[in-house]
Amino acid sequence: MSKKNVLNTSRKLPVLLLVLTFLGCTQVKENNSSKEPQKNTGQIPHLEKQGSSTQLIVEGEPFLMLSGELHNSTCGGFDLMRPVWKKLTQKNLNSVIATVSWELVEPEKGKFNFALVDSIIAGARKEDLKLVLIWFASWKNGGSIYIPSWVKRDYEKYPRAKDEQGKSLEILSTFGNASCEADAEAFATLM
Repeated sequence: MSKKNVLNTSRKLPVLLLVLTFLGCTQVKENNSSKEPQKNTGQIPHLEKQGSSTQLIVEGEPFLMLSGELHNSTCGGFDLMRPVWKKLTQKNLNSVIATVSWELVEPEKGKFNFALVDSIIAGARKEDLKLVLIWFASWKNGGSIYIPSWVKRDYEKYPRAKDEQGKSLEILSTFGNASCEADAEAFATLM
C-alpha cells in the first residue's frame, strides 16, 4: 500500500489499528515421526468466510492462534524482551501479540528507528512464533500516551481534546489533521 493510500485510508479507519504481521516463520505439521516445515505459499494471512464462520488463513491453511499477548511496555526495550521468548515457547504457544509504539519508532520527526521492531521480529523468528503487531500511536484506551515527545510538546500543531471548561486534555483531538497525517505517515513507514 502506498504512503498516499495509507494517509487517505487512515482518515476512514477506526481509531485502533491492528496489524496482522505474520513474519518469516514456518508452520510445522506432523509427518509420521519427523517434522517437516510447511512450504510458504507466499499468500498474505487473511480472514476467509467458511459457511457461517470466518477462519484465519496462514500459509494457505486455517490457523488457530494459541497466542500470548505481551504487556504494553514489554516491547519497550531490548532487555525487557530477551527473557520472554523462551517462556512463550515453553507454554507451547504458536504466536505472540506485541506492540509497536509510535514514540519509540519516531523519537524525532521524520527520523525513524526500527531497531526494537527488528528485534521483536528476530525473536519471533528464532522461536518459530507467528507475530501480530499492534500499533500504539495517537490513541490507546482513550489516551495519547504513546505519541512522540515532539507531538506532545506542540499543542498548536497537534491540538488536544478539551473538557467542558475548555481546558486541554492530554488526548489528541480527533479533528487534528496534522496529528492524523503524522500518525498515518509513521504507520506507512513501519509497513
